[in-house]
Amino acid sequence: MKEDRKWITILTELKMDNVQLKDWLSKAISGQVSSDFVEKAELFQQQFIEKDLVIDLLRRDIVVLREETSVNEMTDEDKAQYKMLEKAVKQLQVEFQKMKLSFIAFLNRSEFS
Repeated sequence: MKEDRKWITILTELKMDNVQLKDWLSKAISGQVSSDFVEKAELFQQQFIEKDLVIDLLRRDIVVLREETSVNEMTDEDKAQYKMLEKAVKQLQVEFQKMKLSFIAFLNRSEFS
């Protein structure tokens, strides 16, 4: 189950990216902004918080599965959990990239409005 280390690395990188996005948001809000900007910024902030939660939950599930399979042989249930985690990490990567690109586009549009 070497993939679990890769997943943890991916989740760590996503978490660091999320911190950077929150920092950019904080800096963008610190200037004079419209109420429309603040409203959209709050939506992104909520997405950032949700991504943090998903990352933390996936990390916990990966660690639990790693601990279970390090002591006992991998069961069919563990294999199903493994595949589900693999799919969830990949899906999170795609969703996170979409969110990140959308946020960067939002900042760029706002900068020139």
